[in-house]
Amino acid sequence: RRVGRVRQSVRGGCAEQRRALLGGPSCSGGSVHSMAMWTTALLFALVCQGASAFQFVIGGPENGGKQCFVVEQPEDTPLVADYSFPGASAKAKVEVSMVDAYSGKELFRKIVSEEGHLSLTTGSNAKHNLCVSPYGSATTPMAFALNVRVGHSDAFYEEMASREHLDGLQLEVVRLNDKLAQMLNEADYMKKREVEFHEMTEGMDTNAKWWPILQISILLITGVFQVKHLKRFFQEKRLV
Repeated sequence: RRVGRVRQSVRGGCAEQRRALLGGPSCSGGSVHSMAMWTTALLFALVCQGASAFQFVIGGPENGGKQCFVVEQPEDTPLVADYSFPGASAKAKVEVSMVDAYSGKELFRKIVSEEGHLSLTTGSNAKHNLCVSPYGSATTPMAFALNVRVGHSDAFYEEMASREHLDGLQLEVVRLNDKLAQMLNEADYMKKREVEFHEMTEGMDTNAKWWPILQISILLITGVFQVKHLKRFFQEKRLV
């Protein structure tokens, strides 16, 4: 996939810097300039990491319905949803689900309570509906907070560090590489959306050009038939 190729190229570009940081062979000529460029790019990726936070009320007779939010990200984008439900109990819980709006396929469903985080992954380039609904006997209105951010959870990187025996510096480099790859992937996605929008605009412009021509043609045909009808009427009545 494109994301894999981007991530591989990004990590390949940072291999020399990683070896230098870990005490391996130094980079070739121009390594100082290259390291500065990569550091700037990775810091930019860290700063621009997006997140969306929501806080709403669920449960009770007036707020008992499902609350849904639209998630629009490229295919195979990892998401982390941090949630907080202070009013949770053994009888009052919340069901969180995510559905691909294009195919209608359910990608995730889980019943949660109190607070924690969920790891989600988009299934296509289409929009996704992230829905929260009360589960159980939620008879009184209760607040629910949801914070959705792009990327992997801390537990994911901790497991990676344990599995691949990475120290803190190595793990941070991998984390920044992943964020930069996500930014590049999202830039490609936005470029594709821009092309689709441009094609749609051109189609609307073409239709707008043909519509006046169709109107004029209908008026001309109607006028010709009216003139012929009036001429025949006057001839039959011998008025001309």
